[in-house]
Amino acid sequence: YLKKLFAEIVEMLVKMGYLSLDIQYIDGTKIEATSNKYTFVWRGSVEKYQEKLKTKINRILSDIEESIQSDNQEFNTEELPKAIDSEKLREKLSEINKRLKEPTKKQAKELQKLQNEHLPKLEKYEKDLEILGDRNSYSKTDPDATFMRMKDDHMKNGQLKAGYNTQISTENQFITRVSIHQTTADTTTLESHLDGFEQAYKKQSKEVCADAGYGSEENYEILENKGIEAYVKYNYFHFEQKKKQKENPFLVQNMYYNPQEDYLVCPMGQKMQNIGKGKRVSSNGYESEVTYYQAERCEGCPLRGMCHQSKGNRKIEVNHRLNELKTKAKKLLSSEKGLEHRSKRPIEVEAVFGQLKSNNKFNRFTFRGLEKVEMEFLLMAIGHNLRKMVSKGLKNRPYSHEPERQEYENQSSSSLQSSCKVFVFFPFYIFVNLPPRRQPANLFVVDIHMSMYLAAVITILLNPGRAIVIHAVERNIVLQKPIYCLQKHISAPACVYN
Repeated sequence: YLKKLFAEIVEMLVKMGYLSLDIQYIDGTKIEATSNKYTFVWRGSVEKYQEKLKTKINRILSDIEESIQSDNQEFNTEELPKAIDSEKLREKLSEINKRLKEPTKKQAKELQKLQNEHLPKLEKYEKDLEILGDRNSYSKTDPDATFMRMKDDHMKNGQLKAGYNTQISTENQFITRVSIHQTTADTTTLESHLDGFEQAYKKQSKEVCADAGYGSEENYEILENKGIEAYVKYNYFHFEQKKKQKENPFLVQNMYYNPQEDYLVCPMGQKMQNIGKGKRVSSNGYESEVTYYQAERCEGCPLRGMCHQSKGNRKIEVNHRLNELKTKAKKLLSSEKGLEHRSKRPIEVEAVFGQLKSNNKFNRFTFRGLEKVEMEFLLMAIGHNLRKMVSKGLKNRPYSHEPERQEYENQSSSSLQSSCKVFVFFPFYIFVNLPPRRQPANLFVVDIHMSMYLAAVITILLNPGRAIVIHAVERNIVLQKPIYCLQKHISAPACVYN
């Protein structure tokens, strides 16, 4: 329900002229989860100990089979399962218990160890791998949280902590899309983030601006297939602009390429012929096609020491499709519109993160679990948008839709005369416009504190016909100025009980 409420508030801002939804400035930040940073589970450790345990189990089962065969003078044609798991081990133990009517002391001891010690441990490892999914780690106190490197100070010194990768889209410093991810890299989050935007607003933005963390072949393809102009940097975008890089003839990107005959020319003038193709698979399964080129004879070349250090002839790998997409992105980023977007991106999405994390002190989630964390961040986004609307006022609206805006304002003002309008200012206080006639019977007072703000929001949503007065526990919050702004801009009385 909060996703729908957030989308409706964004659509309201579009009608009021604050947004157009034609451009998305996308970026992500990592926010710490409310979990113990020492209760971690790593995929590498689980797989390592699981393999050791399976080897030990197979050895014990082999010993038991050999002892059975020697005691009964029989030959068992059944082979032990090579890839053993908890289910197969349970079946094998059941089968051995049926065959052994009177086990020896050693056999009974080994069977008891398998049943009471190794089987539960094997089940635990399988459960850990199931929780991990595609991740490399998780926290025991919040299994949905992944261990990520947090930026603890201005020098980016930090340590691994359980957290979530929060992605947002902004426009005019309003948040238009929120998504929570369990992956540490931003590269793999773009497709689902854009799909959520399209699902929420039944349209897709015309332009997307993002930093080099999103500049991969897969993401460029996704943006191209969706018909979006990608003002997205790629790795080494700024590094390539330097004079030292542009004038280095030994770099692959500076070599002459003949697309008709498919060969490269090295700085010495020697052709580097196509010797085959290969595939590269990314961490999320995306396949890229690469072409290999090799020089015919590097022996005796006077430039060899500056060209390469390998023993044989120089061999290079080229991704032509990625180079084509990079050239297109570079052209867009270097255009007049691209320069404008690049200058606006730091004051768009970065400013929003600064407002949330620095000014509002939202550096750690208070709920556990992916669903609850997303709900908490949506409330933060709703509060930010409403605060931004009040601070910008009615005059600072860049998108002029005068007929629709005037009609919307007339409808809004008439509805405010007859019912109460709720404004959420996260984290712990809520402003409410009361109807003109304040009748005591219409008041519904809710005490709210740090762990109960969601209950208060739900109470408001379940009582739409009443005026809700929230008792804010935070005594040091200055409430008078925001109340005055609300009264001034929406022409309705407001009341907060503090």
